[in-house]
Amino acid sequence: MTARIFLVRHGETEWSKTGKHTGISEIPLSHEGEKQVEEARAAFVGEGKLINPQDIGRIYCSPRGRARRTAEILHLGLHSHHHFKERDGFTVSTSSAPSSSSTMIEIIPWLQEWNYGDYEGLTIDEVHDLRKKNGLDNGKRWNIWRDGCEGGETPQEVSDRLDQLIREIRLGIERDARPTAANTPPTRKPRNVVCVAHGHILAALALRWAEQPLRDGMRLLMETAGVAVLGYEHDNLNEPAITLGRGPRR
Repeated sequence: MTARIFLVRHGETEWSKTGKHTGISEIPLSHEGEKQVEEARAAFVGEGKLINPQDIGRIYCSPRGRARRTAEILHLGLHSHHHFKERDGFTVSTSSAPSSSSTMIEIIPWLQEWNYGDYEGLTIDEVHDLRKKNGLDNGKRWNIWRDGCEGGETPQEVSDRLDQLIREIRLGIERDARPTAANTPPTRKPRNVVCVAHGHILAALALRWAEQPLRDGMRLLMETAGVAVLGYEHDNLNEPAITLGRGPRR
């Protein structure tokens, strides 16, 4: 079996609860949001569960505090502490939350939420009103996958940065799948990957993983503290796929 990539959206915040677009703003998890992540950990994380910390080879996390806190509550870290490695400055900060994994959490700008620009902090109805006022609606309701964000990122810019992350993930998986000697199967167990981030960017990551352009406007929804799975059809590294549902483990 090839490695899988688990996408985890952060828990609820006061802005996500009210439908406000939250990109660069540092809005912490609400009490309910922390509870959601705790419930997700109980359901999905642990030995014999969907995300087994012992099978994780790499953990990526958005720079935003709500994503970091989600990673902490999930208990994905290094021994009795969480070690966050900042990919920009390569500094390491440590929290005291318990964990059972031995994998460092890499903070990467590739996973920060879509830059909403002028739409930051607005609900979707407020975005529609603003676009109409600015003469941008053209008789169509706003679709972030097609239209991007005024003063923020375009779908192509988001696609480009996610493609860099996908290349890194695939290289790691392919390296693990390589045989150690000629005509012999790989001896290492596939190492899974976890990405902790935000709703729009994780949906975009799933689309790009499946080699689909964002401009098609396909809507993929992730609930707060939700988990999605990416992998490969037929365990073939040349057939990246989105797992829509998993049966019981045997």
